[in-house]
Amino acid sequence: MGGLIIGGETVIGANCDVRQNVTFGGNFNKVNAKGRSQPTLGDNISVGAGAVILGPVYIGSNTIIGANTVVTRDVEEGVIVFGVPGKVIKKRWSEETGRKL
Repeated sequence: MGGLIIGGETVIGANCDVRQNVTFGGNFNKVNAKGRSQPTLGDNISVGAGAVILGPVYIGSNTIIGANTVVTRDVEEGVIVFGVPGKVIKKRWSEETGRKL
């Protein structure tokens, strides 16, 4: 059994893969310039089991969030994020090879 918690103002882009026990929640003490307190995800994002994404953060498109990772800051596009707190551990595609899907 697994659960999924999605805050009411969370925005999830197209083609996102969200696994079990993931939380998208607000940090109501912190709002961004647009007045948002909950996450915004771009397109083609994979979120691993048990990940927690909190606050008015933006997750760039084509990103992987590892299992049990806690994200509380913006994440650039096309990277792999892992850990507590979440840190970029690798770019998904190098500048030379580009994205070849």
